[in-house]
Amino acid sequence: MNQSRFSESATNHRQAFGPRRNGFYIVMALVMIVVATYGVYSFSNIMVVYDDAAYLRGDIVRARAAAQSGIESVRLLLSNPPVERINMGGVYNNANLFQSVPVSAQDEGNVCNFSIVAPSLTEEGSLGGVRFGLQDESTRLNVNTLIVLEENAQGLTAALELMAAATESDPSSLMLGDSLATSLLLALPGMSPELADCIMDWLDADDEARPYGAESEYYSTLPTPYEPANGAVTSVEELLLVNGMTPALLFGADANRNGVLDPDEQQRYNVTVDTPGVLGLANYLTVYGKEANKQLDGSFRVNVNSDDLETLYEDLTAVLEDERYASFICAYRQYGAPSAQLTSSLASASGGNSQINPGATSGGTPQPWDVGVMSDLDLSAGGDNKFTQVLQLVDATVTIGSGNNARTYSSPFDLLTLESYLPIIMDRLSTSDSPEMPGRININECPAEMLYGIPLLTEEQVGLILESRNSAGDDENHQFETWPLAEGILTLDQMVNVLPLITCGGDVYRAQVVGYFESTGLFHRREVIIDATTVNPKVIFFRDLSHLGRGFDLSVLGLRNSITETQ
Repeated sequence: MNQSRFSESATNHRQAFGPRRNGFYIVMALVMIVVATYGVYSFSNIMVVYDDAAYLRGDIVRARAAAQSGIESVRLLLSNPPVERINMGGVYNNANLFQSVPVSAQDEGNVCNFSIVAPSLTEEGSLGGVRFGLQDESTRLNVNTLIVLEENAQGLTAALELMAAATESDPSSLMLGDSLATSLLLALPGMSPELADCIMDWLDADDEARPYGAESEYYSTLPTPYEPANGAVTSVEELLLVNGMTPALLFGADANRNGVLDPDEQQRYNVTVDTPGVLGLANYLTVYGKEANKQLDGSFRVNVNSDDLETLYEDLTAVLEDERYASFICAYRQYGAPSAQLTSSLASASGGNSQINPGATSGGTPQPWDVGVMSDLDLSAGGDNKFTQVLQLVDATVTIGSGNNARTYSSPFDLLTLESYLPIIMDRLSTSDSPEMPGRININECPAEMLYGIPLLTEEQVGLILESRNSAGDDENHQFETWPLAEGILTLDQMVNVLPLITCGGDVYRAQVVGYFESTGLFHRREVIIDATTVNPKVIFFRDLSHLGRGFDLSVLGLRNSITETQ
């Protein structure tokens, strides 16, 4: 009876609660929850990655923008006249303007800056180290001016022969056997006579090969034939087409193109910083170097060869602020003669084409120039004498009248007071209306090899120039290429001969700009060349160097945020 009652109770229980279940759906539910969880996790993880990628992409854009900001800041700086740039600390080595310049708020966790870096020079004048500033393209040899220099080499040869005779030196020591262009090329580290001749053949217009050169006859036999430029090249890299030029010669061991030889590069190429040509010929060559024919304040110079002497006199009086100087220059245009020691030098420097009045020196003992003599001059008649160089004014004479009435006057630009007036006449006067002067070498900043390549300079004179430019300080004369004359390193006739080749500042600059983040090290690196010969400086060359690495350690570029935290 009890058993039947228990069976009836079990039956009622099954009817109330249904059949027995084994928990399968609970397991399925758990599996689905786990899968969904992993899906959500994967999705979240992907979203985090995309979020990081978005921030990274944003940082890349910001680094690129920082580099572009550096370029624009350089353009803005170069839009100022040279005298204002000098007052701001100059563009050669100015960490205040070019190192670790912030382009983001200082309270951000990841500060973004830009730095502008250039290769520096050792005390001996060799490339070495880094500085924060711009590189003047006039510190490099402009390959497109080499043919012009060679075509005007006759005057140089005559000048060298005169110098050799005057100093009783061996003519071979002054490189009389080579043309000026070849001498400048051979002075560069890694250059050979064969390569120099091939470069000259690539540039000159004829098809006649030099002793070690190559012309179209050679290039037409190559597996992929091509013709030489026979004219100006558009880039230094184009010289890779020249017979004998290799990437190793042109670019050296500087794999990341930062202008210095890094330790890993020394190990990789088994070279040292003292290995000749280790940085490559590209660091010494350019196709852009030129300078504006302007004063330091940005205004155009007065052309002393102007045909209208009356207007010239007014312009000279205004710009020189000394009527003695202005009146003597106009008188020289009509009756002047250069210093006796300059007559042959001026003829050689101009290739024999200078207009010099050889008969203007008769008239007795010269007397000091008197402004009152202007009353005897008819400026409306113009002047037949033309200046080859402004230095013709130094120690010159003017003879007015003829026969017994002739009177000779000495120049107010005498040899004893050179230092006082050279900065004035070199800054404010010119012999041409040309707005630009290409290809001259900046003796204040160029590597020593460039100076040794100028045949008119002896090794002793180059040594003195290197020593003096390192200790120039704020000397006003060092802003102009005549400072070796003012300091007695060169004589007047030597200065006249070398003047067409040298300058103390071009107006085309190279800038290597690095935009970077201090905490992450993310960067963007660009190299640009900016032409500042015009009122609105323009970028005439652009190259992205980011694929070659940052090039410089963050500690070199500058960590402004860490400096702020320590203050």
